[in-house]
This record gives sequence, C-alpha cells and structure tokens, in this order.
Amino acid sequence: MNRDLHFFLTEWFDQYVNRYRDAEGLLPAALELKYTHSKRVAENARLIAGGLELADDVVLLTEVCGLMHDLGRFTQYTCYGSFSDAVTVDHGREGRRILETEGLPEMLGAGDWPQMACSVEYHNRKASDIPAGIPAETECLLKLIRDADKLDIMDLVLKSVRRDGFRELPDMLPHISTSRELTAAVIDEVMKTKTVSTGSLATVTDFLIMLASWFYDLNYAVTRRLAVSRSIIERLKQELPDTPAVRTLLNDIRKMEN
Repeated sequence: MNRDLHFFLTEWFDQYVNRYRDAEGLLPAALELKYTHSKRVAENARLIAGGLELADDVVLLTEVCGLMHDLGRFTQYTCYGSFSDAVTVDHGREGRRILETEGLPEMLGAGDWPQMACSVEYHNRKASDIPAGIPAETECLLKLIRDADKLDIMDLVLKSVRRDGFRELPDMLPHISTSRELTAAVIDEVMKTKTVSTGSLATVTDFLIMLASWFYDLNYAVTRRLAVSRSIIERLKQELPDTPAVRTLLNDIRKMEN
C-alpha cells in the first residue's frame, strides 16, 4: 500500500462513520466508543508492525486494516442496538460485507484486498474457528490485527472499570451485569482451556477474567511488551478478587511477559 492510498482510505473511513452522526454531528455514545477504539487499534497495529520491522508498505496496510476492523459494528448497533454477535450478526463478517459493498476490493486490488478482507472478517473469531490454509503473509496480518484489537480492549475496559465500574457495559452487552462477583464456571473454564466463551460471561469480573485469558492468544512478543508497558496485568490484579485461582492465572500469564 502506498501513502496516497493510505491517506484516501483513512479519509474514507471518517466519511463512512460520519453517516451515523446526528444533525449536530454527534455519534451515539456506543458508536463514538467504537470510532475512537478503531483509531487506537490502527495505532497499535502500526506499533506492532514497526516492532516486527515489517516493510513500510505493509505497515501502512496494517494501520488501515486496524482502522477498518470494526466497521461492522456501525450497522450492527444501528440495526440491533447491541454489540452482541451471538444475538445479532457476526460483526467481522458484516464488516467485510460493507467493504465489498463500498467497493474496497477494487480500490485495494488483488494484492492488498485479500489481506484486509481476512483481517476484518476473522479478527473476532476464536483461534480454533479461523480457517486453515490462509497464506503466510495474510495470516501474519490477521494475527497482528487480533493482537492490536485485544491490546486496546484490555486498556479500554480497565480504564472504564476503574472510572465507574464499566457503567456502559450492560448497554453494549445486555446479558452482562456490572456486578463484581466472579462466576465459578468462568474461572474454571479459563483454568482448564485457557479461553472463555463469551456466552459464559455474566458479570464485569467475568469479563476481566476473559481479558486475562487473552494473554494466551497474543501472537507476538512485541504485543506482550506493549501490554507490560501499559501495566495491563497489574491493573487486572487490582480489579480482580484475590483468590487462589485468580492468583494462579495471573502468575501464569506473567510468565509470558517476555
């Protein structure tokens, strides 16, 4: 990707988001959250790509893919009033549909489009649900976007929990409460499988346990270093109950810091 196309697509993204603004130029609070999240994921993607010493044109592509990764959230929330993929639409697949409808395949061409399509469609899937046989360079980009996304969500959620107990969470995911109780089945699941099913989450503390489990799914050492620089594990410790199982989990993921 060259700089001209990078600039054009960055501007296109903002123009697309502007369609969802009201007469005063404001987005619904939930979509403003996704808009600023997308900007930060793009920046995370640029940092990770730079840390991996990828070529300049690839860094530009990864940054744009980070920007586009949650495009499906805008129609999802507008149509359903929820960010729950389980009861609405798969927002990754919806994002790819939007990009295709808007003519992005023709804009990017046969070189860059398959990589963007893959990173948008599969960024939110469990690792076990990602199709096999993805070309190496496309898989690298997908893993990078998955890391960049997780890194920002960790930081965003922890800031919100610290600020007001993540008051917005029930608006985005109605089946999750702001209770600070830990569901026993959730900690059991992560200790056994190193993953947590979104459908198992009932409280904000369960959500934090899921964030902790994401350390097992980070793909690059540079991402873990960025997480350390942002004190993610220590901030999780401050918000989670001090139980033997939680201590074991946090000690285990600390071993992956380097």
